[in-house]
Amino acid sequence: MKLDITKGIQRKGSQVACDLAESWGEDRWNGDVIRFASPVTFSGSYLLADETVVLRGVARAQIESRCARCLRPTLTTVCAEVDEAFERDTGEARSPEDDAYVYSGHTVDLTDAVRTALLLEMPSRVLCREDCRGLCPRCGQDLNVADCSCRRERDRENPFSALASLLNEDEEV
Repeated sequence: MKLDITKGIQRKGSQVACDLAESWGEDRWNGDVIRFASPVTFSGSYLLADETVVLRGVARAQIESRCARCLRPTLTTVCAEVDEAFERDTGEARSPEDDAYVYSGHTVDLTDAVRTALLLEMPSRVLCREDCRGLCPRCGQDLNVADCSCRRERDRENPFSALASLLNEDEEV
């Protein structure tokens, strides 16, 4: 996602509006593969102050990932505030502690800043729906579609299943 800052160079110190969109492919997040299902958009403004480009705006994306419980493909809409500064690359060696974004010429690459902002806004566990029942840990049946026979068998084999009836009674013990 490249931003041409020629207008900002001509009008230093003035806000310049910018709207960008770019299609991204797959990425890795939280140990899983995700896919950007629609173009990633950025809408905001920037200004050039000395050799620093200050960027402010909102990034939006539709991200497809797997439900944490049933593994179905799930779309998540993510919006993230982006407020970053990009320093001109002077060619000098940078220290590892210096985590500032850099640019050279009249183009600023926003990809890393926008990607980081979007991924930080992703929920830690993506669910297809709030009441997703997930998969049976024994046979793998999607419990949202149908119950499996493993559950009834497991209840009969469990020595503590008799105690479950105590939880269902309304009287005090």
